[in-house]
This record gives sequence, C-alpha cells and structure tokens, in this order.
Amino acid sequence: MDEIQNKPRVGSARKVARQLLKDVGVSNPPIMIKDVVNQIKKSSDLSVYPWAFGDDTDGIQVTRGDSATIGYNQAQHRHRQRFTVAHEIGHFMMGHTNGNSIFDLNSKKPEEIEANQFAAELLMPLAFLNKEIKNGNKNVKNMAQIFDVSEESIWWRLRECNLIGKM
Repeated sequence: MDEIQNKPRVGSARKVARQLLKDVGVSNPPIMIKDVVNQIKKSSDLSVYPWAFGDDTDGIQVTRGDSATIGYNQAQHRHRQRFTVAHEIGHFMMGHTNGNSIFDLNSKKPEEIEANQFAAELLMPLAFLNKEIKNGNKNVKNMAQIFDVSEESIWWRLRECNLIGKM
C-alpha cells in the first residue's frame, strides 16, 4: 500500500467533528454526547450502550450493514467514557467500519489517530478553547470542568493546538 494512503487524515477528522458540532447547534462547552448521538441518529442507525468490558477494553464499535453499535466501559471514569464514545463516533463518521474497532489511545494506526483527533475536536473544539483563553481563562482545572474532560485531556489538546504559549 502506498505510504501516502497510510497517513492519517487529521485535518479531515477535525473538519468532520466541526461539521457535526455545527449540525448539532453547539455554541458552548460542554459538548453533550447524547445530543451528538441524536444528531447522527437522524441519518444513521447508531446505538450507544454501557458494557462491562473489564480492565483491558475502553470501548468498541461494531458495524453490521447499515447499523452501528458503540459500547463503552461502564466502569471507567465519566471523562474516559465521554472520550471513548467520541473516539468511536469518530471511527463511525470517518468510515472506519471494516470490522470491529477497539479503542486504543496509543495506537499509531492512521484510523486510530484520526479517531483520536476527531474526539479531541468534538469534545474540546479549537474555537471554543481559543475563546476561553481570549476571555482570560488560563486555568487548566477550570477549563477541564467547563469542557467536562480530564485535566490531562486539556493539557494534551492545548499542546497539540500550540495554545500553551497563550496561557
């Protein structure tokens, strides 16, 4: 397979997330996952369920025909559950439906990077982060509460978007 085809489509993943947020009508954090799922359900057969996976699995997406099901580990912290569901929605929206997808935050596979970028943009949109910083919010703990994500996620996102220097 050609090297170019193996490169993650980071820009596309972020763009798809932004369009979905626009379709949902989100204008402020936190992003409500149920609203995102309900928007997707208008055009696709998507179900999301809590499951008892054990310690080794955070989430999974299974697609059969025109139907997709996302399961997330009900034993994980709420912030982890939100990111996992957003990540699996990213797989679904980016067309990663050939087989099953198991959430792996550290994977270097292009489809995993795309799903992670989608999830980060969905839960912590760059425009919303810039707005918070512009309005003087430079407290990571406060930003994590506003976006309903972990402090680690906010730090990761600020670094990825080159916003730490603005803090």
